[in-house]
Amino acid sequence: MSKIKPLIIYQATIKLPIEIYIHPPTQFIIDHVSDLLPTWTLLPRSILIILLYSKVPIETISQETQEEKERLKQEFLLLGNRLQSILKQENCFIEIIDPQEGTPIHSNDTILNFDMIAIINQSLGFNYYNTEQGCKILNHPTQKNAIYPSILVSDTDPVIINNILKKMV
Repeated sequence: MSKIKPLIIYQATIKLPIEIYIHPPTQFIIDHVSDLLPTWTLLPRSILIILLYSKVPIETISQETQEEKERLKQEFLLLGNRLQSILKQENCFIEIIDPQEGTPIHSNDTILNFDMIAIINQSLGFNYYNTEQGCKILNHPTQKNAIYPSILVSDTDPVIINNILKKMV
């Protein structure tokens, strides 16, 4: 399990926590950056792991969980766009990765998709399991499967991003 302390902020629509971890990219991301982020000319230097707390466990497929996943995706996109705007002012580039598709929002023609669960497992040591439908479900240490994982990728050093984010909150 991760020894890194997350930055905690709160969701805009419901006052549930969001954990933000700033971490160097995995070796897989470095090795496959041209397939994951084909428009990038620089290597990514950090990933921001965003874990949004869910009102309900999101393992099962139901109308309630689908609505919650959509709410959480919109919450993440609001946060991602806000962070992108703030970091852009600091001359930092950041890419928002669609949490459902695993593809960059602002880059086309990707050959590979980001596997959020594998990235979080490798970066933070959080376990996961596979459902009968073949989906990977993150097993958060306290929230279990009531968590919505997502990531942002940046060309900026993790320490610099951490300092900017601490000023933001």
